[in-house]
Amino acid sequence: MDSAQGPLHVAIGVLAGVTGGPATYGRRLVESLGELVATDGIPLRVTVLTDRPRLFAATRAELVELPMRGGLDRLRWQHVALPRAIARIAPDVYHDTKNALPRGLRVPGVVTVHDLAYHVVPETFGFWSRLFLARATADAVRRARVVIVPSQATARDVERWYPHARQKLAVVLHGITPPRALDAAAVQATRARWGLPERYVLHVGTLQARKNVDLVVRAVRGLRESHPDLRAVIVGRRGWLAERAIAEIERDDTAKWLGVVEDDDLAAIYRAATCFVSPSAYEGFGFTVADALASGVPTVIADVSSLPELCADAALRLAALEVPAIEAAIRRVLDERDLAMRLHRAGPERAAALSWRNAALGHLAAYRRALDTARA
Repeated sequence: MDSAQGPLHVAIGVLAGVTGGPATYGRRLVESLGELVATDGIPLRVTVLTDRPRLFAATRAELVELPMRGGLDRLRWQHVALPRAIARIAPDVYHDTKNALPRGLRVPGVVTVHDLAYHVVPETFGFWSRLFLARATADAVRRARVVIVPSQATARDVERWYPHARQKLAVVLHGITPPRALDAAAVQATRARWGLPERYVLHVGTLQARKNVDLVVRAVRGLRESHPDLRAVIVGRRGWLAERAIAEIERDDTAKWLGVVEDDDLAAIYRAATCFVSPSAYEGFGFTVADALASGVPTVIADVSSLPELCADAALRLAALEVPAIEAAIRRVLDERDLAMRLHRAGPERAAALSWRNAALGHLAAYRRALDTARA
């Protein structure tokens, strides 16, 4: 809608009750769109349809609470609650932030496809989860006016699996949120509160098969012969097919699993880490890796999917997704001071190049494109 008719009204669906990349993305996107309105005077009205309205209370968005109990209730939320709410508020465009679109959508739809892990590494998903995700994404990509992806790597995957969607794609890299300012006392207080070791290798993310958390723990265990004070600290909820990771965590005292950690403490846990490692077999973007870069912790990544694109030369890339390669990379960070210092400086520099303002502008362009194609 042009400015003479009033602001463009976008409804955004965000399932924020389950921690992970899509929930983080939804929150930060809404915040950034609100800042565009405030600082640039862009005529935009945002309504957020969410199961956790309190998480958006500080934004400039209008909020509609749509409770979701988890599990199969996701289907009711997606295909009953959402369409009713969208029909009631009558936006110009609807944006779904998690690989799906509601049935019966009567306004132009935009969908964010974060990744296609269930196609690329299907063995890391349960059968029913893989089937649900694949069908939901195929339907959404078919009906959407614009398909937003967070990396060129994900764009290539969408083109491979859904070639008819090539002309709908909009590559909009997520922003990287600058780390909270923390003094030494705040970091030390977090160390004490969580009982953190003096030196630790950090992994943050849902415990699921494709994240290869078990390989991180095994690599740290192997390093303890020469670095006996080293431990692994694991942050994140239990996800699909996490049995191998949990078995390695529980094997001995090599790893400490903290579960889900609130943002304030998590910032300090990043800051205090000796090294961050993500040997993930597949990522669509990599929020936890982005946060590690921003925090200045020397970072080691898998040389796959979006991670090299995200990190550029600000991270050390693994030669293989195997314990010896992970162990060797961590050892370099521990033993080569010049390398560790280079990564410490390069991470924040790379993070600063990816702003949420640019991400918000990219989304705004996608919303306008969706409306224009619907009118054509």
